[in-house]
Amino acid sequence: MLNHLREGSVGIAPLCSAECDLDIITRVLGGDGEAFDILLRRHGDHVFKIVARRVRAEDVESVAQEVFVAAFRCLRTYGGKHPFENWLARIARRRCCDYWRCQERRVPTATGPLEVDQRAWLEQVSSGLSVEAFERECERKEAVEVMQAAMSKLDAEDRALIESIYFEDVPLREVAATFGWSLAKVKVRAYRVRNRLHRVIERMVESEAAT
Repeated sequence: MLNHLREGSVGIAPLCSAECDLDIITRVLGGDGEAFDILLRRHGDHVFKIVARRVRAEDVESVAQEVFVAAFRCLRTYGGKHPFENWLARIARRRCCDYWRCQERRVPTATGPLEVDQRAWLEQVSSGLSVEAFERECERKEAVEVMQAAMSKLDAEDRALIESIYFEDVPLREVAATFGWSLAKVKVRAYRVRNRLHRVIERMVESEAAT
């Protein structure tokens, strides 16, 4: 299903721009299964980016495949109140949560020694940062590398929550819709998970200092 997504969408832009997503979905639901390919091509890159940030590189394509299969199967539930891309992103984030729940049942992979710049970042964030400073620090390359290691210590939902808010800038209301939570619960959960992540990072600092 996704082979042509990796090839890009050159040559199909006029077709995609001629119809809105809702029109294409109506065609699919009316029995035109091939019309779903237009949605695949139009939104494939967006799904791949979401999945690539969240799962191991070797599993990105298979998880992305699952996202579109799930979207096709529950297409009738799309109400059209929000952009189709947002609806698809929710499915992608849920599938990534499922992926990590499955991984959690396996033996965890040991992380290698940290580089010098990664250690420096750990020491900085462990000193205690405000929410704003923490968000800024998360944008740095070494932060992403260290955070991926630290977040492997979190459960699937907590990991997805941190990634959505701090790495993807997903609006809190959209995060709430993805998880089926109230806005208040998202804020409280994010605060608690961020503190838990800081504790994980502090332990990583202590471990590095002892080596």
